[in-house]
Amino acid sequence: METQFWIDSWHEGGTKTSFHLPVVHPHARMLAERGLLAGARVLVPLCGKTADMLFFAAQAVSVVGVELVPQAIEEFMADNGVTLVEDPEGVYRKDNLTILNRDVFALSPAEVGEFDLVYDRAALIAFPEEMRPRYVAAMTELAAPGTRYFINTLEYRPALPSPPFSVGPDQIEAYFGGAFDIEHVAKEERPDHRMVEKFTLESLTEHGFLLRRR
Repeated sequence: METQFWIDSWHEGGTKTSFHLPVVHPHARMLAERGLLAGARVLVPLCGKTADMLFFAAQAVSVVGVELVPQAIEEFMADNGVTLVEDPEGVYRKDNLTILNRDVFALSPAEVGEFDLVYDRAALIAFPEEMRPRYVAAMTELAAPGTRYFINTLEYRPALPSPPFSVGPDQIEAYFGGAFDIEHVAKEERPDHRMVEKFTLESLTEHGFLLRRR
């Protein structure tokens, strides 16, 4: 999934970016209920135009989203009725909310600053299997010891050749177990998920994992 793939996906819109929900994801609310947002600095890789960003901004000290495609940032502002000021180039800000127009693989600690929580919804599962180790390595390098890391994944059968890809608990352990303690905090069978009907899936489970950087 290289740069042009995502630029084209946002340009085409429709089902290409329909993974974005018009409401706050229940897993984001779960993090607030667990007390992980109060006083926290939150990093959201591959943030797109998710409504979760504004929810975090209302709960946390600061929120930094990372998004490769400028169109996604424009749609975030249009959909949510907010104006982010771009200054300097590629850095969009309003109050405690910042979106960096950056490639997640090129991020440096200086750009994202210190953070307490990573919120990965549909970021890991956006990458094909061969790219995931590179993504995990990049994010692990950014996370200081003690950082909490939430990952939302979909696990389904049969596997599909395009994102969102199927990722289950065993794969999370393989990717993150070397550097993180892992708690499996959510497992929900989702026969009503739109992907089930669209792709005639046999089953689909939505998972949530809460990690802590060792």
